[in-house]
Amino acid sequence: MTVPMTGSPAVQLAPAELPDAQRKLPWKRAGMLMAVTFSGLQMLNEVGAMMAIPLYKSMSMDLGLTPSQVSWALLATLLMGAASIALLSKAGDVFGHRKVMIICIVGIFVGYVMSALATDFTVLVIGRALTGIMAGQALVVGIMNDRLSNFDRKRAIGIIAGGQAVGVTLGFGVGGLMVVVGATWRHAFWIGAALTVLSMIGMLLWGSDSDATLRNRGKSKRIDVAGVTLLGFSLTAICIGLSQSPAWGFTSPATLTWVIAGVVGLGLALFAESRSKQPLVDISLLLSTRLMPAYAVFVTLGIAGIMMFNFVMGWALTPAELAGYGFGLNPLTAGFLFIPMTVAGIVVSTVIPRLLHRVPPRGPLAAGAFLLMLSFVWLYFMHTQLWAVVVGILFYGIAYTTVLTIAVSIIAAEAPPGKGAGTASIYVGIALSASAIGTAVYAAIIGLNTTPAAPLPPAENYATGFLTAAIVSVVAIIAAFALSKRVHLTEVASH
Repeated sequence: MTVPMTGSPAVQLAPAELPDAQRKLPWKRAGMLMAVTFSGLQMLNEVGAMMAIPLYKSMSMDLGLTPSQVSWALLATLLMGAASIALLSKAGDVFGHRKVMIICIVGIFVGYVMSALATDFTVLVIGRALTGIMAGQALVVGIMNDRLSNFDRKRAIGIIAGGQAVGVTLGFGVGGLMVVVGATWRHAFWIGAALTVLSMIGMLLWGSDSDATLRNRGKSKRIDVAGVTLLGFSLTAICIGLSQSPAWGFTSPATLTWVIAGVVGLGLALFAESRSKQPLVDISLLLSTRLMPAYAVFVTLGIAGIMMFNFVMGWALTPAELAGYGFGLNPLTAGFLFIPMTVAGIVVSTVIPRLLHRVPPRGPLAAGAFLLMLSFVWLYFMHTQLWAVVVGILFYGIAYTTVLTIAVSIIAAEAPPGKGAGTASIYVGIALSASAIGTAVYAAIIGLNTTPAAPLPPAENYATGFLTAAIVSVVAIIAAFALSKRVHLTEVASH
């Protein structure tokens, strides 16, 4: 049980009485620099995650890993994120977001070093798990809610979304370049460690802190562990069941046991949180039309995003002379296909925050969701032509950045005071679970009509994949129309 917190005079300070570090940051002097720092953190996280993917085959050969062990090495990162996000985010809301963020960055650095030095499966999987500490995505929301005005926060979220789009392209590009020049998987993990050091330097120099420590001064700083821990374990169980379902069988006892246990645990976690004195997020707000639709958007982004990257890269890397389809690109050239997504992310991230300052988010969110669906419909019909794939990725980049920026802006704006990271952690957990679903769906589709003797998937599997992603995009469209018309993100801009 959490000890009820008592009032403290420190919490009653008016903004003018707060120390300089506890006031809203002016955008031109410090706010933009902090936003760029957070964007860099996200970009480096994407680069570190993406660049190692093309090298897993050589890693498995060097360490003598079985296919199952390779699968768990990949899955470890996802599972750590699912298990830790709720607890770390709540800790940030209580003890200070910057402090927990620094701890997370240190953990990620240790994970990269362990992965680079790994000589067996156990060390590798522990290292890969540590690199999956993803609470930073939620912790920055807690910081921005206190340090930036509503308008500046939208601008910052747009910049962060743009950094994520840049990171995807850079990650694929760096990974492909390493394959081309003959670098090893150990080099990739050392680069990840170096990027993490850069992240730490940026956070120490330009990453401000929230008011969490000030708000909780004189209060009992305890976390009601039961609900958030159960939430983490439940998300982990769902991710395990869904990610391993292609190997275990979609209706196998193991798959059903993990998924059902996770869903039941999720229900119990929400019940425990509803009874908590200091919940991760108020359940009534979580289930409202002001917030739930923004969370639901990440079901589409998680599932469809995984399918986009896997199906595009799979088709691009397949040589036509071997399979009768594909572009036969090397990993470096294939990574360049995502440059339009980077360009779209940079442009859209500057436009959407200003648009949200003038119009309610419901309309732009619906438009972005429709464009997301249309990008997959386009790829369904046109993915056999290289120029058309580039156009489809451009559409996807515009839609993805639009939807992501709006959804996170809504979640940040609707978060109750002092619960920014906890409220944001829900969307990260949903995205992680959706990524597990997307991985399972991709594996099921790409494996259709294949045999050990004929492992190459038929061309029609890719069309099926893009069509499935288009159908999944309907979830985001429904979520946009379900969003309350009373949700507005306008405020006088700061200068």
